[in-house]
Amino acid sequence: MHHQNIPVARILMSEFLTENRQALRDAATRLGGPRAAGRVAALTRDLAQPTPISRKLRRELQWFSDLLTLEKVDDFDSLEAGYFADLDPDDPVVEEICLLTDQYTDRLANLQAEERADTSQRQQAA
Repeated sequence: MHHQNIPVARILMSEFLTENRQALRDAATRLGGPRAAGRVAALTRDLAQPTPISRKLRRELQWFSDLLTLEKVDDFDSLEAGYFADLDPDDPVVEEICLLTDQYTDRLANLQAEERADTSQRQQAA
């Protein structure tokens, strides 16, 4: 009997992106500018599609994680470093970005674990 796993972590990530759409786009704008906000909008839209997660979508998920976790702010030539430098640490938006980052990071880890498990199951079935 063949059964298909329901991608729970993917559904939860998609719901998180949709429910927090504006706050995540605002965070992306603050950390990476208008182009970053556009990428987050596309990421939200693409993840909601009932298709397998492509390599491009995986890269976008990781890119957004890197943006939220400030991975590129130490590259002084990057746009991210400039936007980060403009943030006031006492601005209440910083706390909101931190909370969103924690939630996104948890969901991304769950999504990645779900994908690894699914890949492992398919390999064992072959």
